[in-house]
Amino acid sequence: MGAKQGFHKMAMSPEPIGAKAPQKGQFYKRKRLKICCGVCLTILVCFGIVAVALSQTIFKFRDPTVSISDIKLLNISVRFDLAALTALLSISMSADVHVNNPNHYDFRYNQITMLLVYHNDQVGLVELGAGTIASRKTVDIPAVITVEAVKLLLNGLEDVTSGVASLSLHAVIPGRMNLAHICKRNVIAVLDCTIDIFLGNQTLKQNKCDQKIKL
Repeated sequence: MGAKQGFHKMAMSPEPIGAKAPQKGQFYKRKRLKICCGVCLTILVCFGIVAVALSQTIFKFRDPTVSISDIKLLNISVRFDLAALTALLSISMSADVHVNNPNHYDFRYNQITMLLVYHNDQVGLVELGAGTIASRKTVDIPAVITVEAVKLLLNGLEDVTSGVASLSLHAVIPGRMNLAHICKRNVIAVLDCTIDIFLGNQTLKQNKCDQKIKL
């Protein structure tokens, strides 16, 4: 009777503890793997968010802005040639060119060219040296343009009769944006302005200026 009870207890005894050890080890391995994958995915998502934020803020290219102010007549003279029936205009004007760099990195510009055009003919030219504009800074570049003996009658009789000579001023500023020698972008800023010179009282009026950016 006692032997049977002992046999019965042995038959109902649980499995050895070591039989479940491999299953627990695999469970913990899978758990650690899931945690590692979750951490890596979180890091990648954070890097992606930071990259997008930087691309729209610090790393985003913004076009430089160019403007001209304080255009003044330094000298003006009108001379009539009765023999040739022409009127000769000589002028000298000054202007301040403002170039703003809104980026978080430097803008290096090459030689600046300023052209004065009268009835589609180039009558004045001045070239300014190259330079560098620091991040989020504006530089003021003074310029003086001299025009000698422009034949008003040859280009337009209405200018002589009306007493107003209309000219166009073009400023061309080529340059390059450079971020740590990694991100680079070449740009050409072009500014077109119209100027009216009143021959009677020898004054000047600056009209609207338009800016264009060429990549």
